[in-house]
Amino acid sequence: MVKKDDNSRTRHMTPSEKFEHYFNLRMRLLKSALRGVGYLSNRNTYEVPDKAQKIVEDCLKKWSKEFVYDKWSRNSKKKNKNQNSENLYEQYFKK
Repeated sequence: MVKKDDNSRTRHMTPSEKFEHYFNLRMRLLKSALRGVGYLSNRNTYEVPDKAQKIVEDCLKKWSKEFVYDKWSRNSKKKNKNQNSENLYEQYFKK
């Protein structure tokens, strides 16, 4: 039997309170991450490859479908979890 962590911040919360807690936390992190991706478009700071905008938009659509829309509609299929180990820049720009 697995022992539950007594130091959990959410152990005293109801399931709806946990949802609210994690919703606020994760949506703030998502907003911050998307803001950071948007900052990559600053051509005064970065030398942006020509196809970067298309790649970023395609990745956002693909990952939104895979990690959000499919999960909410229960169409999710288990994927190979080792896909994250690759260097994304090399995967998309060094072909």
